[in-house]
Amino acid sequence: MGLLIGILAGGVTILFRLAMEWPTTFFLSVPQNYESLSPLWRFILPVLGALVIGFIYLPLSPKHYDVGVVHVLDRLYNHQGKMPVQNALLQFFAGAIILISGHSVGREGPAVHLGAASSSGLARILHLPNNAARSLLGCGVAAAIAASFNTPLAGVVFAMEVVMLEYSVAGFLPVMLAAVAGSTLTQLTFGREPDFNVPAIQLNSLAELPILVVCALAIGTLAALFIWAHRSLARQQYRSPLLRFLLVGLVTGTIGIWVPEILGGGYDTLQMAMLGELGIATLAVVVAAKLVATALGSGLGIPGGVIGPSLILGACLGGIAGGLANLWLGQHAASPGFYAMVGMAAMMAAMLNAPLAALLAILELTYNPNILFPGMMMIVVATVVSRQLFSTQGIYQETLRALNRAGTPSWRQQMLSGVGVASEMDRHFIVTPQIITLAQAREYIAQHPQWILIDLPDEPSPQLLRAADLATFLQGDAKGEIPATAAAKEMGIAKAPPRIDLLKIPGERKQLAELNWYATLLEAQQKLESTGADALYISRYQSGPLDNRIAGIILPEQIDSFYRK
Repeated sequence: MGLLIGILAGGVTILFRLAMEWPTTFFLSVPQNYESLSPLWRFILPVLGALVIGFIYLPLSPKHYDVGVVHVLDRLYNHQGKMPVQNALLQFFAGAIILISGHSVGREGPAVHLGAASSSGLARILHLPNNAARSLLGCGVAAAIAASFNTPLAGVVFAMEVVMLEYSVAGFLPVMLAAVAGSTLTQLTFGREPDFNVPAIQLNSLAELPILVVCALAIGTLAALFIWAHRSLARQQYRSPLLRFLLVGLVTGTIGIWVPEILGGGYDTLQMAMLGELGIATLAVVVAAKLVATALGSGLGIPGGVIGPSLILGACLGGIAGGLANLWLGQHAASPGFYAMVGMAAMMAAMLNAPLAALLAILELTYNPNILFPGMMMIVVATVVSRQLFSTQGIYQETLRALNRAGTPSWRQQMLSGVGVASEMDRHFIVTPQIITLAQAREYIAQHPQWILIDLPDEPSPQLLRAADLATFLQGDAKGEIPATAAAKEMGIAKAPPRIDLLKIPGERKQLAELNWYATLLEAQQKLESTGADALYISRYQSGPLDNRIAGIILPEQIDSFYRK
């Protein structure tokens, strides 16, 4: 399944990349080179793109507006990973239009959404249980990141660190296979060359470490500022999409007249920053312009990603630090391009709250192992500044909070959501009507069940009786007579009755509620809490006789004992 998801999600991601890159060949001589356009077209293009998607959004229901990584996390945390098809279609076409028209967002947000939606759709077609669908969603995300950037290892870690929030051998293996499949498809389509061709430059002296620390402090502060602006603007996403997008188009187009480097994905600008070809003043202007255009666009719901812009912001800030270091230390300082590389890692880590994914992404993008030592130090400093000094939890979690949606699940919820009820339910039961004969009762007990499930067609739900209680009631002499116990007298009998009412014999009965066998243990716990039931019966089908539908029984103590193991 991991391999199948990798091929599917990788193929969809490549298709999206072709859809957003091919149209630009008609008006750009070099991909991403929006600087070659005239100032008038640099203004018109973002405005036109904003108007087009604004009119696309207008007839849609607001529940279909949600796209991107935040939407994936919301569906994973709160809807068992079930991704609506309408939102995925909107992400594909609206995301392509936005990127073609030069808006200051990245392509990885749409890629993650489309990869997750691909895996969710396949899980739905194959009728897989919810815990399996959640695992496959991680495969789709990893394959999408791997196919988008040709970074399979970063795709795996991003899926586990940001989306799935878990590290396990059982979880890693299918995700790794999916990422390999996605990256293979990308190399077959676009070639094996890395996205960025940069020399293997390195840190020249440990005396530069204080400069890198100061740079990391600035990057952590800027990441927190970006998250704060994005979170504040996200609250406006319930307003008219046409007005929101038109505002973004006007601001982006206006900035693009003077700072065309911020238009589009900006990977050409990123390449120049890593080669040290941009001056300090240019880098500072790009940082300010990119911060405004991207925070406004992504905050107001433009269907694009923030990972690409975070890399550009980090590279430019790192390039500024490198330029200043060269002014102060001269030939003893590393190239500004080296500072740009480690700055990329620090900004991505601080903004996404994903330190390991950021480090591996930069390593795979640049093929430069010399960034590991200083990169790790800067990632730690920038992430600590963003999280501890400014109390941010990463842009995705902060956006979920701004939209009033449940964010990161607790460790207990995370554990329970990864296990299906089908693997933990008790199958030692029999289904009986309320009134049974003595012979039927003895036949049932001879099967050694754990539970007796009493079918009550005229009641809202069936009830559960311990088989041991029925066995105790049936204890009698060798002739099969039941003693005239108080319970028997209450039933109006002094000898073995021809029929037994299972609702009247002594014993503890539990009220049941129904749960589909696709569900996870977390859903079982939530069902118990919402219904007030004493236990759940797991059904295979939505209709039909109860004895044909029921597959097992889940009790609260089974859920408690599972996560205490």
